[in-house]
Amino acid sequence: MNILENINNTVVPEMDWATEKHISYTQLSTWMECPHRWKEMYIDKIKNPPNIYLSFGTSMHETLQEYMELMYNKGQQHADQFDAHKDFQERFMKFYQADVDKVGEHFATKEQLIEFVNDGLNIIDFFLRHRQEHFQKHGWKLLGIEMPILVAPHENYPNVKMMGKLDLVMFDETLHKVVIYDIKTSTRGWTKYDKENKIKTSQMVIYKKYFAEQYNVPVDSIDVKYFIVKRKIPANPKYPIMKSRIQKFVPSSGKVTQNKLVKNIKSFIEDVFIKDSHIYDIDKIEEKVNSTDKCSSKWCQTCNKKS
Repeated sequence: MNILENINNTVVPEMDWATEKHISYTQLSTWMECPHRWKEMYIDKIKNPPNIYLSFGTSMHETLQEYMELMYNKGQQHADQFDAHKDFQERFMKFYQADVDKVGEHFATKEQLIEFVNDGLNIIDFFLRHRQEHFQKHGWKLLGIEMPILVAPHENYPNVKMMGKLDLVMFDETLHKVVIYDIKTSTRGWTKYDKENKIKTSQMVIYKKYFAEQYNVPVDSIDVKYFIVKRKIPANPKYPIMKSRIQKFVPSSGKVTQNKLVKNIKSFIEDVFIKDSHIYDIDKIEEKVNSTDKCSSKWCQTCNKKS
């Protein structure tokens, strides 16, 4: 099988917004964590207010992606000429200002903005110095940035589509494998608790399965990794590894884990949609929400409001 040929020949279908509804891994994870919050977000259309972490994460994603695209598609010289520091700072302020314009007021102080900008510049400094430790130019190809997937996970709900965009998709020519990276921003990196949180780490597992189906690639020929960049590092780290602003994590992504996630997705679809339809089943949703206790997460704004 020619993996590259299959990927290059794949045309991902477009959503038919009139007759189809899309779901995302964010929807699934929100439903699994707290149906109350899911209903508030997707039925009542009450969105979480913007925050500086989202502005930071989006701008960092785009700057790193821009650098990688230049390096692999234009050459290292073009990447070296790219002012990643300036690019990040401009993107960050643009996203922050756009959210300020939406809500009509600032949601961060001047001191916080300066802190986050400096954190981002420190991440970029570290990334540029250590890029070759994580992304080799020789023997690797960049297959895509924000590569799409759009599949119907449930055979009885063909008009409900799982939609996703993959941050960074590479091809290891030596091992003849696809490697999918998901870029995450974090204050101090992922802890043991984060790594053991299956809801948090399963996004890439399900993307692996559906990427294989979408692009006709053997699932065993796909690796997935989280590429985590940290805003803060300890002043006096106990171990040398703690000085790094880059952390990588490979989730368990075998067939047992994949099958469990597929089952969760199908259950979610059955819980919230009318069968053979893309229409939300409000009665079933209300029944599920009313029969579910408030979640225990201290971060859940919906349930905390009910306290």
